[in-house]
Amino acid sequence: MKSDWDDAPEYLRNRKKPSPWRFLAFLGLGSAVISALALTFGKPIALDVNQIKQGIHIDGKPWFNQEPEQPMQPVSQPSVASYEAPAAEPTPVPQQRPLTQEEIDWFAERTAEAVQSRQTSFNDDNYTPKQPASIYTPPAAHRIAAATPSTSAPRSRSVSREHTSKWIKGWNGGIDYLAEWVSVNNYIDGTSVCANHRRGSIDYRECRKAAKQHFHEQCRAWRARFDSDRKDHSDRMKTRYCGAASSFNPMG
Repeated sequence: MKSDWDDAPEYLRNRKKPSPWRFLAFLGLGSAVISALALTFGKPIALDVNQIKQGIHIDGKPWFNQEPEQPMQPVSQPSVASYEAPAAEPTPVPQQRPLTQEEIDWFAERTAEAVQSRQTSFNDDNYTPKQPASIYTPPAAHRIAAATPSTSAPRSRSVSREHTSKWIKGWNGGIDYLAEWVSVNNYIDGTSVCANHRRGSIDYRECRKAAKQHFHEQCRAWRARFDSDRKDHSDRMKTRYCGAASSFNPMG
């Protein structure tokens, strides 16, 4: 159940609400009281700078009353020009004892003996030749001949030649050609390929083209055979035909 203000007693409804002017009046009164107290008890603060200076001490002495130190006078040193070095004492010269007559005669005799013992003149009667200091003995003649290689003997170099004649297929599938060539030290001589035909003719050119193709086929065949049997003959044939397949020029 809610109460309504109209249901309140008469004396409560007639009570006035507090006014904001009352708060402002109290605030102004308090400010006036504080200002009066400040003017009554407040005094200006005066600082005596001289007393502060006299109160600062460093090492037991007042800092601001110290007298300036007197500059130190440099100690006078004697001038270098006025210094005189002591005179050097002269070094005594050793006195040589004079030779006696006996010593002079002894030196003269020894000098004469040395001159007489040394041979200064030579002739056929008094000259004796000396042996040489080093003696070289040449080697015997047969040793020199054995060590020297003979230039007259010809140097023999073995050259193996192998002639081959074979029917080969035409390079464009045409007729077969009889091709001949010479292998020198297991390498086919390119100038000898198809030399059995007249040089410059059509058969000669076609034969050389067919030979180039034949060398490639033989290279592949002998390489595969050598990989399977690992024999020396297969290795030689592979080297021969593979070398010709890479170096032979049919138009040459």
